[in-house]
Parts: sequence; structure tokens; C-alpha cells
Amino acid sequence: MRELREQTPVECTVDDAEAGLRAFFAARQDADGVTRMRLRVPMDGSSLSFEREVRVEAREGRDDDSLNNLMRIAWEPESSVVFPRFEGTMLAWGEDDPGKSFIELRGHYTPPLGAAGQVFDEAIGYEIARATAREFLRDIKRDVEARVRFKKKVSNGG
Repeated sequence: MRELREQTPVECTVDDAEAGLRAFFAARQDADGVTRMRLRVPMDGSSLSFEREVRVEAREGRDDDSLNNLMRIAWEPESSVVFPRFEGTMLAWGEDDPGKSFIELRGHYTPPLGAAGQVFDEAIGYEIARATAREFLRDIKRDVEARVRFKKKVSNGG
């Protein structure tokens, strides 16, 4: 298993970021409570990417110290496609600026294909996993910030 940790800044409060995370997954859930998504895998140094369909399970929870809300998240390939399995958490947190927060993805993944997959992961797979996590976080950031803009527009009578 390989550790993965990425984060992205979000222009909103921590409460709005947490609500946005919940809404992001709820809006994409099937009747069985599972989210099926396409994760973009960027190609190194270019604007090209390919996508992989994954089955995502996201559920609300608390951290180990019961101090923070978080989303427990896991994904696996939807079909027999070669793609790592991931298990971890997503957490919204803030620092000094109340209008800015961060969404963090943290966990571990298992490279596919056994020993050959581990060799690939050491060579370039880890960087591909990081880039995929950043793309995933960018999608969530766009969604959360759009929800916050809409909420402000509605509250301002627009």
C-alpha cells in the first residue's frame, strides 16, 4: 500500500466546504448509495488525459479523536480495468482566514498487478496517482465554490 495526501484551497468557510463535500457525493449517488464516477488520469506534461470509471463509496464520519467531520472514502475500478483501489478520508479544514478553507484527500492505495504494479508505481505510478488525486480535488473545488456562489446569489435576492 502506498500513502497519498493531496489538498486544494477552496474560497469558502469550512462549514460551506463540509456541506459542499456532502452535496458533491450525494448528488452523484445511485439508489444503492454508491457513486459511480469517471476519474481523470492526466498524462505527464501534457493536456491529455484518460478516464477510468470507479465505484466510490463515501460516508460521513468523525476523525479518530472525534474532533472533526470527515468523509470516509473508498474507490475501486468499476470493471476489470487496471486501476488502483483507494481507501482514505476527505476533510475540510481552515487556518486564519475564515473565508478560505482546504479540502484534503488522505489515504492509501494499492497498485494493481501485484509485483509488476509495484515496480510501475515506484517508477511513475505514484506521480500519476498524485495527479489523479489533484484532478479529483479540482472537480470537487469547482463544485463546492459554484454551490457557495449560488447560495450567496440567492441570499442576496439574485
